[in-house]
Amino acid sequence: MLPLLLAVLAAASPAPPLDAMPQTTLAPDLRCLLGAYALPRGRVLTITGEDGRPRTLRYTAAEGRFGALQEGPDGRFRGDDAEIYFAPCADGRLTLGSGEHALTGTRLATVEQETDFISDGLRLHGKLVLPPGGRPRALAVWIEGSNNDPSTDDSVWPHELARRGVAVFAYDKRGTGRSAGAPSSDFHVRARDTLAALQAARKLTPGQPRLGVIGASQGGWVAPIVASQAPLDFVVAAFAMAEGPIAQDRELVDQQLRDAGFDADARQQARTLTALTERIVRSGLQDGYAELDAFKAAHAGAPWLAALQPRSYTGVFLKFSSAELRQHGAAMAQGLSFDHDPRPLLESLRTRQLWLLGGSDRQAPNAGTQEVLRGLQREGRDVSVVVFPRADHGLIEPLPLPDGRRVPAYSPGLFDITADWLLHGRLPGSGRFVVLP
Repeated sequence: MLPLLLAVLAAASPAPPLDAMPQTTLAPDLRCLLGAYALPRGRVLTITGEDGRPRTLRYTAAEGRFGALQEGPDGRFRGDDAEIYFAPCADGRLTLGSGEHALTGTRLATVEQETDFISDGLRLHGKLVLPPGGRPRALAVWIEGSNNDPSTDDSVWPHELARRGVAVFAYDKRGTGRSAGAPSSDFHVRARDTLAALQAARKLTPGQPRLGVIGASQGGWVAPIVASQAPLDFVVAAFAMAEGPIAQDRELVDQQLRDAGFDADARQQARTLTALTERIVRSGLQDGYAELDAFKAAHAGAPWLAALQPRSYTGVFLKFSSAELRQHGAAMAQGLSFDHDPRPLLESLRTRQLWLLGGSDRQAPNAGTQEVLRGLQREGRDVSVVVFPRADHGLIEPLPLPDGRRVPAYSPGLFDITADWLLHGRLPGSGRFVVLP
């Protein structure tokens, strides 16, 4: 959710960045392979791009399991426990596996339309994925998180929801994929881009389906801003926070120390540290470094300080000198709205909302978010919440296999639950705050 982390690591280390570099896209000859494929016995396999890599694909199986597919010299794509051969695009088929156990998949007849649209004078690229038959009852614009991946290639949500009857319009954030401009994490800039995407999506969609947004991670901060500026029928916030980036940083630091077994005294010292780094980010990453340097010197060698990881901006500040951060930090932060507090906005919204939260989220801790959402429910707001207890960020959790291995997978029922709420207003349990088994 915090691009400053990725930017600093990419700039300061010869290792590859943790997400795709801006302006990377899937090779055009592979783009026509994307989509959902029907396999025997009701199974479905969805193919997307992977981290903006030109010739790498990703598969997502019906049970939520996913993995990268590397292209081999024989034209087949292979990954962990998966081997796929794609027939020419016009044929719309793939073969999963080889030999007598091979399965043939046929691409579902979803309808895709690509378009460019203008926001703030910049040309942005989007893709609409319609359900088979092309007449959805709901249309959602997908708002990507802080990563630089090209959403029109890499996001699985449009394909998974489209095959369940929901149209989804994804667009490449400015400066990523096939969109012009420079990447921005200014939430209001991103909201303007999404408002332009809503107009583009509506023009391409037949009929007048219910219209809304799905904001993932950082996009969950952008989505309510959009809803405050446009008449929407729904807002979905996935692995997002109802608190702001400063609260996220503070809770991440506390969570890391709790997980590492440190006591209340160490955690209190950490709160002093996060108050110092809060001052820095509120100043546009220009002021407060002398106090931070004094704190580092006073606590040099403290085990709890070494335990902090660079998933928070405080963790990043501990890895680099104040001179480096003062010189490069503001540019690296991409205009991130550090002081954004979504709670007043959420309290003012009348749009119905669905929040999808991971109970084990190590990037966006959501205990405080759950308290905020329960408060909104008590105030009579139309807010529904589903918590997936084992899910980490991205609503991804370990899936146990018969051979004892555990592999990453999307939480069971995630896309069914989302589509059912969008189309029918139903939740997988009683009440409006559901914690799944």
